[in-house]
Amino acid sequence: MALSFVITTSLFVILCLLHYYRCLARNLSTAKASGIPYVVLPWNVFHLFWLATHTVWLPILELLPTSWTSSWLRFMHPEWAYLLGYKVFEDLGTDIFLTVSSGRLQLFIADAEVINQVTTRRNDFPKPLQMYKRLDIYGKNVVSTEGSTWRQHRKVTAPSFSEKNNELVFTETLHHAQALLRLWTDPSGREIKTIQDPAADTMRFALYVISRAGFGVRVLWPHEENEKQTGGPYETFVGSKPPPGHKLSYKDAISSLLENIMWTQVFPKWFLANSPFKFHKTIYTAMLEWGKYMEELYEAKKLEINSGQKTEGLDLFGALINGSGTMAGQKQALSDSDILGNAFVFMLAGHETTANVLHFSMVYLALNCSSQKHLQEDTDRILNGKPVNEWAYEEEFPKFFAGMGAAVMNETLRVMQPIINIPKSTEKGRPQTITVQGSQLVVPGDCTVSLNAAAVHRNPRYWPCVSEGSRNDLDQFRPERWLLKTNESNPSSTSNHTEEFDDEDMTGPSGPDTSSFLFKPVKGSYIPFSEGYRSCLGRRFSQVEILAAFAVIFREYSVELAVDEFATDEQIESMPKGGSERMKIWQKAADRADYLLRNTCTSIITLQMRDHHIPLRVVKRGSERFFFE
Repeated sequence: MALSFVITTSLFVILCLLHYYRCLARNLSTAKASGIPYVVLPWNVFHLFWLATHTVWLPILELLPTSWTSSWLRFMHPEWAYLLGYKVFEDLGTDIFLTVSSGRLQLFIADAEVINQVTTRRNDFPKPLQMYKRLDIYGKNVVSTEGSTWRQHRKVTAPSFSEKNNELVFTETLHHAQALLRLWTDPSGREIKTIQDPAADTMRFALYVISRAGFGVRVLWPHEENEKQTGGPYETFVGSKPPPGHKLSYKDAISSLLENIMWTQVFPKWFLANSPFKFHKTIYTAMLEWGKYMEELYEAKKLEINSGQKTEGLDLFGALINGSGTMAGQKQALSDSDILGNAFVFMLAGHETTANVLHFSMVYLALNCSSQKHLQEDTDRILNGKPVNEWAYEEEFPKFFAGMGAAVMNETLRVMQPIINIPKSTEKGRPQTITVQGSQLVVPGDCTVSLNAAAVHRNPRYWPCVSEGSRNDLDQFRPERWLLKTNESNPSSTSNHTEEFDDEDMTGPSGPDTSSFLFKPVKGSYIPFSEGYRSCLGRRFSQVEILAAFAVIFREYSVELAVDEFATDEQIESMPKGGSERMKIWQKAADRADYLLRNTCTSIITLQMRDHHIPLRVVKRGSERFFFE
């Protein structure tokens, strides 16, 4: 019996090894024939098993002799693209290369021209839809579809992101940014609060903005719940208590779902519902509850539309329903489930990226005091003392978009991209020819294609340096690189053109990606919102929200690193202001923050700092403890 088991096991292992060798040899032969430089890996880094267990195996692999692992070990960390940036491409001497394993061929691109080829040839390089099928929690959507189905979704969803909606985003951001400051600060100025987890607060802020601008629902902060609320006839106010018929409040349902979205991507609904783990069942409950809220909002907005109430220029959900043809007697362009699917994707995509940019910007500005002062001075110049209640989108936003606030936003998106590797693919049996610096190369069929934002955003072929005497400061946060010198023409002005599409229904998001008054990157070299037909529809939505939030925060306040871990408030106050003692304490906090930014972020949907925090303090301008020239 034992002998039989040993023989069976041995045969199974031998067959597995033969299959592994055969697949690796096949993929290696394909890579050689492509003409593209390649790196051979022992297995597919993005396989689910490796993603779940790499922390166990990597320390073991690192014990092997360097001569065995030098060519491939650094690629075995799933976050290698974020950790290493452009250095990998620089070391390989190429801006495009393949990784080859027995399970997968994967192409990584840090060449702007090639990126442009891929994004404009959407039929040749479609999205790998298997990566997005779990986003169909409530229905198909513009993210999870391709071909003619995607065209229909795009045609209906794109008009929702209008200038009227951007105006609503601006107004709602002003409200919630002021509410966020009330959470972070003591209006009397007698107490300075340490914000232990600013990322969680910016996530709530962005969620509340998209809730109103996306769904017409004003979510109340805890300190607002006892205050009288007023709003338009379309406005719904929700607090922390669930309404009749619900187990969770509106904000608890969506917060719980979005904070745990990873589990919905790993496990199907039936597993979460029957899992022995309580938090899985909580996520399932949140999925059901948010679905009920969306259905209720859907029915309410259909009544508004059919009764002739004005919906154009209000929330995204209303515009989406109106554009899909819900008027009595019309044929709907999208099914009810498709409308709900797109509404969910609006919510998911509409808050994470913005929240991350606001969080990381504040940390970088706390680390770079001169850039923060520059932002404050530019904000003062633009507003000239005008109170918040007099700000107007059409007047203020263009100025913000052409100033230091936009430079800070753009630079944060450059060094801390929401999506590190933007995924594309080639279909099985359909290899595609690309041109790389004048040479024709072949991308194999059934190949995953990654537009490596972390690398192309640091490629010295496309970006100016700021630091004098520095050969390359592209790993550093330097928003001044976006500011053109007085009377200097835009060095890349020839690339500042309007995107051309083959169908007027397939147009991209409104407005340019960067202002003509700022440095204009070469097309394909700056892709935080992707590029081409599949670029992010909510780009302008996010830009408006970020810049309005900057203006509210930095017109009266400064952001500093909290140093509670290294010294008490009393100890800091006893040190001379601007002296070396304070500087040493600040430097400890700065070194810790810099390390965490460079080494601890992970990608699930977007790049975030999930298991670590960089505490901050928001203080009145003029009361800074750690502003050093």
